[in-house]
Amino acid sequence: MKKYTFSLLYILALLVTLPFHVQLKNLLVNIRGFNFINYVLLGILAAFFALGLFKALKTGKTLEIAAVLLAVAVIFYFLFQRRIFLNKIFFANFLHIAEFFILGMLLSRENKKGSSPMPLIILFVAAFAFELLQIFFHNRVVDSNDIWTNVISGLVGEVVGFF
Repeated sequence: MKKYTFSLLYILALLVTLPFHVQLKNLLVNIRGFNFINYVLLGILAAFFALGLFKALKTGKTLEIAAVLLAVAVIFYFLFQRRIFLNKIFFANFLHIAEFFILGMLLSRENKKGSSPMPLIILFVAAFAFELLQIFFHNRVVDSNDIWTNVISGLVGEVVGFF
């Protein structure tokens, strides 16, 4: 587990801030520059994909290029088809996507040279744990769609993190 120190610290930070996610979402949604913050977050996400795509194109391996393009398609489906982007109601889902995308990238970076299933196990356990812990917080509900959103976002982060 020493190998996954940064990922576990990141998960711990997310767990500590879990009770404040609603307040954080409300704070971000109610500020004047809400659309600007969304564009910045989307720009950061797009930068990760662009970097992964450039690295994949540099290697010239079609499987790597296809993996990055598939990851881009999945994330953009989440953002635009489900109308999360620039929508104040679904902004919490956008935050979940960003959090687990970063977790997936950290896990893949820390397992760069290995072929251990541990990053997938950590990702799945974290996705389920985050939703199940919401039982203990006021005005929070456990939603299976959030679990799948977390898992898929983390998997996409792992794919992009390999490049």
